[in-house]
Amino acid sequence: MASLRLHLIFIPLLFAILLGPSLLAPASGAVITVTVSRDSVSIQMNFELTENLTTSLPTLDTVVDQSSPVLAPMQSGFQSMVPEARIEQLSLHARTEQIDNRTGLWVFQENYTITLSGVTNNSGGRIAADLAFLSSKNNQSITVSGVELNNVGRSYLVQGYQRFPPDSKTRYFAQTGEYTLPVTPELFTSSFSILDLSWTSHGVDRTGGYQPFNSSTIWNLQPRITPYNVTVGVGLTTEQTFLKKYVAYLGSSVEIIAPPSSQADGTTILFDLPTIAETIAPIIIVISLITAIATFLLERRISKPIRLARGRKR
Repeated sequence: MASLRLHLIFIPLLFAILLGPSLLAPASGAVITVTVSRDSVSIQMNFELTENLTTSLPTLDTVVDQSSPVLAPMQSGFQSMVPEARIEQLSLHARTEQIDNRTGLWVFQENYTITLSGVTNNSGGRIAADLAFLSSKNNQSITVSGVELNNVGRSYLVQGYQRFPPDSKTRYFAQTGEYTLPVTPELFTSSFSILDLSWTSHGVDRTGGYQPFNSSTIWNLQPRITPYNVTVGVGLTTEQTFLKKYVAYLGSSVEIIAPPSSQADGTTILFDLPTIAETIAPIIIVISLITAIATFLLERRISKPIRLARGRKR
């Protein structure tokens, strides 16, 4: 019975060790996900601008890689904060689509996958990853297939205000401000660039950090105010509501995933490389478990015929 109990304990434990990290891997819903490793940083950026401020957006559905003109302005944006930063790999899927005929809502999606080197430093087994590039203010023009990908405020959105001339029943909203004239929201919209990430450096709530026994250290950054959010309310009623609303907004959040026991010092992520003993220990545990299970099965196989033989002698 003791051997059977060992069997019932060891097998689930073995599967937990071998499969646990993959089963417990966190699913990210962040707009920007940054994964820190020893030699590089992986960045997944999934921007989705939703708007019906304009009547339509230019037609676009394209996939590009690091050989495209997109790389140079993106790399220079990162290098403005971390001069040694270098894009090793880049892929981008950009598309526009109308998602609601009734409200006229469109989406402008840009999904970037980037591998960035030159932002980590190994000082005797301790890695320092400089994530200052996350707050880069990139307002350079980036054009693919004749469509502007970055400065979309100036290129497309600001023209939408022409549809809504000021009157006593129209209100304009930008961030937390309310206006009776479109001047301030127009200026705010004209300066809007999708790749302006400077919002990550101020007005952000940071949560997370080191958690014992977790396979990763995770931080989440959420801006207190959405970096780009405008509304035009038309037909103000006596109840202070609007007959119609027209909007343009870009979601924003950041998730930073680093090795276990990592620490944050400003924009720098610090972690230690595992020692040889730490690397070998899990292997030793797995081998010990396999040996124990194999011994149990072998003992059971040998002892069964012996018990049967003894039974026949009786």
